[in-house]
Amino acid sequence: MGLFDRLAGKPAQLTPKSALVLSALTVVAADGVIDEAELNDLARIVRGDRKAVDTAIAVMKANPFPGVIDLVANCLDEKQKIATLTILCDLAMADGVLAGNEQKILQMYMDKFQVSEDKIKPIIDVIALKNDFSIFV
Repeated sequence: MGLFDRLAGKPAQLTPKSALVLSALTVVAADGVIDEAELNDLARIVRGDRKAVDTAIAVMKANPFPGVIDLVANCLDEKQKIATLTILCDLAMADGVLAGNEQKILQMYMDKFQVSEDKIKPIIDVIALKNDFSIFV
């Protein structure tokens, strides 16, 4: 234990919910800006769990990206990883466009979670269809 460790407080510990929030923050902040629609999407994910948000932010501040991806991966089981990827894809594709940084971050999560492209492709196809309002013109 270092001399000042007691003053720093204990490090925030991720729960599966705070890991989901942390991963969502990394995706919506990929372009350097979190807009109102993205804040609304985050609020929908959080469902009033302020502690999960506080924990996610504390972990994000204490751990540089992309190191947080390891922390998220270590906190989730296989089913939670697939659900998290689904939510992240939906967040990233909400405007109908998957921006370059968002795509890179999603790929990093997919690789770290060891989820195959075959497993995630049908999910991405459904999300793309859900967000394609041009079919109603």
